[in-house]
Amino acid sequence: MNQVIKAADLRAAGVPAYAIDLKCRPGGPWQRILPGVVLLGAGPPTRAERLRAALAYAGPDAVVTGIDALNAQGLDALPPPPRIHLLQPATTRRSCADQVLLERTTRPPTVVHHQGLRLAEPTRATLDAARHEPDPLRQHHLLATAVRSGLCTIPTLTRELNAGSKRGTATPRTTLQLLAALLH
Repeated sequence: MNQVIKAADLRAAGVPAYAIDLKCRPGGPWQRILPGVVLLGAGPPTRAERLRAALAYAGPDAVVTGIDALNAQGLDALPPPPRIHLLQPATTRRSCADQVLLERTTRPPTVVHHQGLRLAEPTRATLDAARHEPDPLRQHHLLATAVRSGLCTIPTLTRELNAGSKRGTATPRTTLQLLAALLH
């Protein structure tokens, strides 16, 4: 059962704002997980609940990308980052919360639906994660792991890299050339 809901949806269902505030007080049965988003439980949110909350916060056109999208699509070899990485349309002006990295894009990815989550397809998710990884060794590991797992190939990663933003692509570009040389 989905325990994450927008406060506006609770109000629309007839739950008064004061009741939401009362239940979300410290020690209460609910908690505000992000601005305008409520977790109908008092325990620490799971990663899946955090993903659902981030999508609810960012709006219906947002898409999970990066490590979380890869993990949801079967690549469990990478630890989740502290912040959930989302893509949103360039026309959206939603600001970031501390727990969410919101990146505006003019090139929305192909969306993969998995367990009620909107995810970027693996090639885009891999490159989004790589562009935001400052450590070249971890970036190399990320790209190599995605290729070895079969989620993406060096040619599809290279095509996506060439089609997208050039910001943060120097190291992934070099890494893909090195991986191509090693595998051929």
